[in-house]
Amino acid sequence: MIRRVLGPEAAVQAPPGQRVRGAGFQQALAEALQLSNHAQQRFQARGVEVSPEQARRLAAGVEAVRQKGCRSAVVLVDGVAFVVSVPASTVVTVMPADRLRVFTNIDSAVIA
Repeated sequence: MIRRVLGPEAAVQAPPGQRVRGAGFQQALAEALQLSNHAQQRFQARGVEVSPEQARRLAAGVEAVRQKGCRSAVVLVDGVAFVVSVPASTVVTVMPADRLRVFTNIDSAVIA
């Protein structure tokens, strides 16, 4: 199951510099992105924290690869890797820097 993520207006409600965890991550993502159940589980299990600014950069990275016609991308934001299905605008999984491994079945990478 894939759930729609709240829009960017929710992201600006967080105080500057504050990081969000778990369900708060949904508030920090841009309107155009979704978060798969798998990604939600990995996000919580791996304790990844993302600020609203980092979420904005993630969304911008996804939009950049979309314009290039990419289908599957790894977007790196401050050492956190987000595997994204570009056509579906869905974050498939998330991995912190200390767990970075080999990524397969992607056609692009972005450092955002």
